[in-house]
Amino acid sequence: MTQQINRAIEFLLARGNLPVLFWLKKDILEISYEREQKNLRKFAHRVRLFETQRADGSWRERLTEKGTAQSKAWTVIDTLKNLFYLYDYGCTFRDEGVVRAVEFLFSTQTKEGDFRGAFYNEYVPTFHALALEILCRFGLDRDRRVQRGFRWIADHRQTDGGWVIPYQVYNCSQSEKPYRLPTPSASGPFQFDPSLPSSSRVTGIVLRAFAESPSWKGKKAVRQAAEWLINQLFEPDRYEANPWRESWLELHYPFWTTDVLSVLDVLSRLNFGADHPKIGRGLDCLLRRQNTQGFWESSNQGANFEDHLWITLSVLRVLKRFGLLRA
Repeated sequence: MTQQINRAIEFLLARGNLPVLFWLKKDILEISYEREQKNLRKFAHRVRLFETQRADGSWRERLTEKGTAQSKAWTVIDTLKNLFYLYDYGCTFRDEGVVRAVEFLFSTQTKEGDFRGAFYNEYVPTFHALALEILCRFGLDRDRRVQRGFRWIADHRQTDGGWVIPYQVYNCSQSEKPYRLPTPSASGPFQFDPSLPSSSRVTGIVLRAFAESPSWKGKKAVRQAAEWLINQLFEPDRYEANPWRESWLELHYPFWTTDVLSVLDVLSRLNFGADHPKIGRGLDCLLRRQNTQGFWESSNQGANFEDHLWITLSVLRVLKRFGLLRA
């Protein structure tokens, strides 16, 4: 394993772009990263994101008719996506553009406390959790609006320990494709039914928010949900259109879906050990997917070389948190 890890590190040192080198030195090698941090201020994609930010702090990259529900949905999605990019590009809450984007995101929070703008008026625990995750990454865990968001997601947990998307459950019951965009409804969102089985895909994303929150990650309910997810690893999700076990082995970054890498990432953040049989199996599967050049390949649609770099860095982070890599 040491040889595999060294090959991956050498590959990133030789081929990594500026953000990847910054995080590699900071998180993995634990050596000076000040030069990369300084140079990131001029990193082309970071500069371009700030230049294309709208006056209200948002982004809208897709051409849609203004003022429509679809236009508003894509604006929220694009803004959240770009906040994740900016974090990876070394931005902090001291950057004015980040502050404005965060305030825009907060402006979409409902009176109930959830973020659902991405899918019109439906409850979407996955999108909600991604919003909480990035807000915590920028140091806003103690913000009253963030805490209200955590209370909302904690209150909408299934009896068996995980989470579902209500309209996805409805789609499955109608033999329709899960995750299709719902039609805006004046009658309000589909309601939660806590008695239904949880979705491993949904639960894997929701737990990411709790893992990023210093004030919530140690709670008993979070541990129980994580233990439930471990038992679902490599098992098909009952709410997926194509619930094949092989989909667990697809590797995606950013972690906007649930696969073996994203699950191991969140479990390592929640201080689980590598001695659990299913975690050990997951790590073995991950190690076997390293290619002969020393990196792990992204399964993102239309993946490019940069996607492979981020996947490889993510694998190294997981291995280090599980005590399998030492700086």
